[in-house]
Amino acid sequence: MKFRNIFWGVILIFVGVLFILQNLHLIHFDWMNLWRLWPVVLVLWGVSILPANSWIKLVLTLVILGASIFFMVDQTSHWDDYQSRTEWWDDWDREDKTTIDQYFDVPFEDSVNEATLVLDAAAGAFLINETTDQLLEFDKRGSWNNYSYLVKKLDDKTEVMIEPEGGNIKIRKGKNKNDINISLNDYPVWEINMDVGASAMDIDLTPYKVKKLDIDGGAAAFEIRLGDKFPETHVNIDAGASSIEIKIPETSGCDLQTSSVLSGCDINGFEKIDHGHYKTENFDNASHKIFINIDAAISSYSVTRY
Repeated sequence: MKFRNIFWGVILIFVGVLFILQNLHLIHFDWMNLWRLWPVVLVLWGVSILPANSWIKLVLTLVILGASIFFMVDQTSHWDDYQSRTEWWDDWDREDKTTIDQYFDVPFEDSVNEATLVLDAAAGAFLINETTDQLLEFDKRGSWNNYSYLVKKLDDKTEVMIEPEGGNIKIRKGKNKNDINISLNDYPVWEINMDVGASAMDIDLTPYKVKKLDIDGGAAAFEIRLGDKFPETHVNIDAGASSIEIKIPETSGCDLQTSSVLSGCDINGFEKIDHGHYKTENFDNASHKIFINIDAAISSYSVTRY
């Protein structure tokens, strides 16, 4: 069945279900909110002409319509709380507009051979590219609230967990900057796990021995430069609505596997092994190997050699 044959049928069913639920008093919302969502028509029209399978476009349509229903119902249910919202806004607007800077470091111990960084990045601009005599240095500049950190030690392994205080980011009035520089010690073997929101990530890992890099991101821009300090490096990226740029050394062998939906890719210097599976010509003979797995949706990604 062609998508265009069911597109407007789904729209009519959507509107009809809203009327039924409204008349049965199962939900209540202001129909004026429907007019506020008129750009959804343009979004659905765009979905209808995407060069994708019909079932994918149907799923996207249902998700968009479901989100629209939630918006209209949610907006009406909160209308009675308008006065309290206004009072909250006034309190927030009166807050001190000074920046909230933060610095901390985790001391390095000679017994540490392996280290793990677990970072809940939230949103902002993040930079990792410098070495330090400490195990880790964290330097934040901006108007976002502070981060908390926890250090776990077991024999020769150390794990550092960093996340926004209270698990949430609070934006203060002003420029709303959140610029973070993270420096790592280049002696231990690193595993890095990142949960990334709407962020710009500039990650240069060439100075470090990196065993594993895991990134779970959405609506983010990644620039990742990998080095060859450790025999095998495994990179796993799960991203949506993101821009991903990965650079690998010319002398390293690379095995690349991709699974993408509505995404664009730019891969240079690779041979196609199978659908979504690529390798560099020098993979078998290379002393340093990189294994990359990219699962992307509505994203663009590139893997180039330097």
